[in-house]
Amino acid sequence: MSVANRPSPITISILSFTIPLALFSAWELHSLLQLQIKNSEIHNASPNDDSPLLLTAQHSNSPFGLQIPRGRAEALPSIPTTTEEESAINRKYYGGKGDKPHLGGFTSFDPQGVSPTLWKHMVEYLGIKSVLDVGCGRGISTSWFVMHGLEFVQCVEGSHDAVTQSIIPNAEDVVVEHDFSRGPWWPERTVDAVWCVEFTEHVGRNYQLNYYTSFRKAAFIFMTHSNWGGWHHVEVHGDDWWRVRMESMGFVYLEKLTQQMRALARTDSTRVDLVAEMEEKDKDGKKKYFAVAQHLWTTLMVSLFVIDIYCYRLKNNDFRMCFLFLAINHVGFCKSSGSLFARACSFDG
Repeated sequence: MSVANRPSPITISILSFTIPLALFSAWELHSLLQLQIKNSEIHNASPNDDSPLLLTAQHSNSPFGLQIPRGRAEALPSIPTTTEEESAINRKYYGGKGDKPHLGGFTSFDPQGVSPTLWKHMVEYLGIKSVLDVGCGRGISTSWFVMHGLEFVQCVEGSHDAVTQSIIPNAEDVVVEHDFSRGPWWPERTVDAVWCVEFTEHVGRNYQLNYYTSFRKAAFIFMTHSNWGGWHHVEVHGDDWWRVRMESMGFVYLEKLTQQMRALARTDSTRVDLVAEMEEKDKDGKKKYFAVAQHLWTTLMVSLFVIDIYCYRLKNNDFRMCFLFLAINHVGFCKSSGSLFARACSFDG
């Protein structure tokens, strides 16, 4: 292959957020570029100068599509059950009294969705400073992020019963009650990461677009799914199904980071120090096994949402430097950036 026909090497720089390139495989970087180019409006610069080639996502007033939703979303609380409806629901040991059957399904404490080791890694290694917890239940994971001093933490939950039992400090400032079967919702600001555990299996695909709007306010999406049945598990699929589903919605699956996070979660599997009840022994005097973080080390998937790519073509035309714009700290970044990035800055509305 001649030098003239050789594919241009790509250097990826991520503004306002540092992500080690080791987290990305060559295929994932290729996917990032191809996904955005496919769904972008391309402004070609002259091939003989060093002007930027701008790949900018198309935007509209709709909250759906490959864009960051703008404006303020109205939270739509769940509609309570009638006395007759409630009497017909057998909730077993699950919470959700007064909620429609598609809500609830939570317990007082489920260790299988908990991994302090993984959360610590998110904060210390990835530099996560702001989190949106989608389907937060009583707020176990949300509370960890709040109590460990993140700059911004918010959670959204559809079950009114769970909201009234929230354990989150200053819950009135953190919790948003919204039922995604009633419509879309997203936070007013962008966040570094969405944490969404034991939620996706409960929401039918006819309503998935509603919660994808909240996902698009984040750069990283940490999401689990279910491989087995359970309370109102209407979307039970394997990794491949969810990968295709997420990538069709504009999110790029990160295999290497997914496997790293699953391995970290597994290190918590034998912990018995999370709540006092875990110290209790069984009838034979042995400590119980709680399979801590099982949902995380079996089905956690990590994806990335890139809102823009700006590529600079140098004069020799055989090298490009691309900047990936993520949905992170956009307001703060825009205040210090020049006019070149004004269009990207306007995306966060």
